[in-house]
Amino acid sequence: MKGREIYTEVVKLRAAEHSFVKWWRKENDFVDYDLIDRFLANIDHSEEIGALDLLTLDEMWEQVKRICGTRVKLERDSKGDRIEWARKRKDGIHNETCIYTPETVIHVFDVETKGNPVGT
Repeated sequence: MKGREIYTEVVKLRAAEHSFVKWWRKENDFVDYDLIDRFLANIDHSEEIGALDLLTLDEMWEQVKRICGTRVKLERDSKGDRIEWARKRKDGIHNETCIYTPETVIHVFDVETKGNPVGT
């Protein structure tokens, strides 16, 4: 698929619960994840991909858990949904609490994969 086909496919497949796109090159050697709106905004007409899947917030959360293991936890209670994240930094582990939104989930994923999810 190229530029316009990619855009058309995402629009056709997208439902209200979809916030993320998982896409890979036709060589199947590279997988990436992004927010759908950011992905669509950055599509180049010459860009070529092999295929894509649309993911919900909870499906993307499963990818974050796979990458982070026990360093992330989703808390759901009367205060709302939030992520408890033991973030690795150069000076050690820092505990962070974040709201459970698509933007936060992709941020955690990007930080944990250092923006390079190849092989994840």
